[in-house]
Amino acid sequence: MQDVEYVKSVLAKEYETSHPHEIEYPNLSDVIDGNEFDYPAGTVFGETPNGSKSPEGHDYLWFKHGEKSILTHRFIVAVALGKWVPRDFDVDHINHNPSDNRPENLRVVTRRDNNGNRRRVRLSELADLNEVTSKVADRKAKKTPEIPEPQEAVEDPFAKFLNSGPVTEPFFTGETKPAEHSNGTWHKTNLGSWHLKFE
Repeated sequence: MQDVEYVKSVLAKEYETSHPHEIEYPNLSDVIDGNEFDYPAGTVFGETPNGSKSPEGHDYLWFKHGEKSILTHRFIVAVALGKWVPRDFDVDHINHNPSDNRPENLRVVTRRDNNGNRRRVRLSELADLNEVTSKVADRKAKKTPEIPEPQEAVEDPFAKFLNSGPVTEPFFTGETKPAEHSNGTWHKTNLGSWHLKFE
């Protein structure tokens, strides 16, 4: 069986994404929506070195989502695949630099094959990286809140009263006008409102 077909066959089945003693991976959609990241560059805002280095001295990077520490390269692969990588698979960096998590620099391998330097499947053989980039950009665009159009300013008729300090109690100003459809009279208050009074 070709390497790509083998990995695809594993990904098509149910599999474990974490070991029993580990904190489980959160819902992938929640992680995508809850973190700022640049998929083509393979970077996540707030990622930091996890303390491990490659033989060449490059840092492995990770970030926190809730209680889970997530390696950046596993997250980038999960974004491309639409689900977390099987826990028993490794994500290998083609250029041997674990700080370079661009999708085209990643490939999926079993732990045994990674150690034996065999069966390496590039991420681009499992997913259309350009299509994933486009989907991620669309998803980000939908998350961006729309800024409402500025409304034309309307003068507040009560602004002069509201900005003049506290009003102890309303009172009639003495200004009146006859009511058109009753035998009452309209009386204006210091708040700018009119009250109908019947004498």
